Amino acid sequence: MAPDSDTIVVQLPEDLRTSSTLDDEMETDERHQDNPTTPIEQTTQETPRLIIQPPLNKRPAAFSPEITTRERNPFQNSQEKKPRAKDSTQAIFWARDLILQASTMAESHLSQNKLLQLLDVFRDFTELGRVTQQMTEKFTAQLAYQTATLTSASQQATKTLKKAVNAATGPQNPNNQEKPNNQNTQNIQNTQNTQNTQQNKTSYASVAAQNNGNTWTTVSTKKKTNKKPASYYQAVLTLTQPTSHTPLQIRDLINEEFTKGGIKDPVVKEVTTSRKNNIILTTTPTYSGEYLVQHKHIWHQKFELKNVQLLESWTKVVVHNVPTEWEGAETLEILHTEIPAYNNGLQITGNPYWISREWQNKKNSSIVIAFKTAEDAARLGGRITILGQTLFTEKFKPIAASTQCLNCQQFGHPATRCRNQPACNLCGEEHATTTHKCSVCNTKGKPCNHTLPHCSNCKEPHFANSKECELYQAVTKSIPAGF
Repeated sequence: MAPDSDTIVVQLPEDLRTSSTLDDEMETDERHQDNPTTPIEQTTQETPRLIIQPPLNKRPAAFSPEITTRERNPFQNSQEKKPRAKDSTQAIFWARDLILQASTMAESHLSQNKLLQLLDVFRDFTELGRVTQQMTEKFTAQLAYQTATLTSASQQATKTLKKAVNAATGPQNPNNQEKPNNQNTQNIQNTQNTQNTQQNKTSYASVAAQNNGNTWTTVSTKKKTNKKPASYYQAVLTLTQPTSHTPLQIRDLINEEFTKGGIKDPVVKEVTTSRKNNIILTTTPTYSGEYLVQHKHIWHQKFELKNVQLLESWTKVVVHNVPTEWEGAETLEILHTEIPAYNNGLQITGNPYWISREWQNKKNSSIVIAFKTAEDAARLGGRITILGQTLFTEKFKPIAASTQCLNCQQFGHPATRCRNQPACNLCGEEHATTTHKCSVCNTKGKPCNHTLPHCSNCKEPHFANSKECELYQAVTKSIPAGF
């Protein structure tokens, strides 16, 4: 804690303490010395004070003036016992507390600010360990603030002076008096020109009133022509027996018959065969698949046809849990009359069929029916009434033609529905691929350097899942499915 007295006793070096003792003794001798007996002994010159020089190995503080005299502390009481600090740090903290106490007792703001600045010096030294840099930053900030204030004041004074000069010289300058008159004249002329321009302008209403008898041409945006799908130009021929004609021969036979009928331009452009050996005819852009169906009497004698129909994209629906034990379950022909009668007149197209090959060994199984449009299929609402029951339905998800079975390596079905003998994907022998084992390095279930590839489908020297397989390229060819 800080001492009660306002005086702090600090130990001085020996040289300073010796000088202080000599000073005290000299002052004491002067007080107790009697007046001189004769005027000769009296001296008119004052006794010079003793100048204390700091020790050579010490330097004065950078922020303190040079010490030239030494005066006694007027508040120091030499009779009372003074507390002594343990070290320099404690003495500095005591001094800081005393300065804080003095700032609260200051009688003016100026003296209080000075004490607070001194307190900042002590705080910087005790907390940060530095004084010079901190004070320099503070002084620099104050100087910058004062400079900015003076700059702003000078600019404001310059503006005020300019306004005063303009106000004083304005009425006396004849040029300044003529400008407003010229501006007023120009504004009047602009107003008159604007009025004349508005009078000369013709509105749309006036133009329309003058051309009552003329016909108007309306301009509208060009409508985009909807591109017709490829199925618009196609028709499907269902044959009773497979034909021996090539696609080129079929195209030429049909076009020759149309030429005999008086049509000079070719009608059929392309002929392809579906996976079910049905013939798909594609017409030129001038004609359509409907034209082929309507004029089939011209060319149908050249083929043994069972049916000719348009190539349509049907929407297929799966009906689950259909009973298998009823009359007509094999052909499902009764559904063509059963579904329209009990499902708000919905008509199906094509021939319904069972999904499972072993449907006869089951009590209930699933069938597939088709509608011409997706709107008709959506009218079911997920349920259909047939055979005296309401059954659950869902959209049919066909298996892609390129789906390869991992059991028999054939295409068109997954391994979960495979009923064929297994075939190895690596060597083509009749065993599962997982059980394939190399006789040299004992590698199991995967190819190695000793494996001799052999395809079980095309019998060529490659793996069965190779994209170079002829059968794979054939089934992945863009041929419409379902016919």
